[in-house]
Amino acid sequence: MPDSLSLRFASERFDFRSELPETFNACNRFYGRDVAEWLAQGLTAAGIPATFLDEDWGWLVTAAVGADAPFEIAVYNLSEQGEGGRPGVGEWGLWVKAYERRKWLGLLAKNVEVTVPGPLESAVRRVFGDAGIALNPWEDGPG
Repeated sequence: MPDSLSLRFASERFDFRSELPETFNACNRFYGRDVAEWLAQGLTAAGIPATFLDEDWGWLVTAAVGADAPFEIAVYNLSEQGEGGRPGVGEWGLWVKAYERRKWLGLLAKNVEVTVPGPLESAVRRVFGDAGIALNPWEDGPG
């Protein structure tokens, strides 16, 4: 199985206390929208086109349509209770997964998970580092 990358960080820069709109995350209301938007903008500025969207489990940063090396970065708020929608903890988790487009049965294109490329990992670390936010391994994270 290819290596995904699980990272965590602590920061009060991002919202983890306000009342969340019910329209976020299929009404599951997870924190992290501002993290995902900020990360997508930082990666795009670094030359890696990215966008973000809400999922029913939280927030997702993805490669722009047409990217040669698609990737996903899941953004989680790590509350003490393990519930992303519960306010009170400025700790965050990132789960980075990368893909490669391959032919399946010689006909259909399919994304196959691969090890996170060094340039993508470096860009993620640089976006956070430039903001003075230290990324650490997320030992009990997904992946």
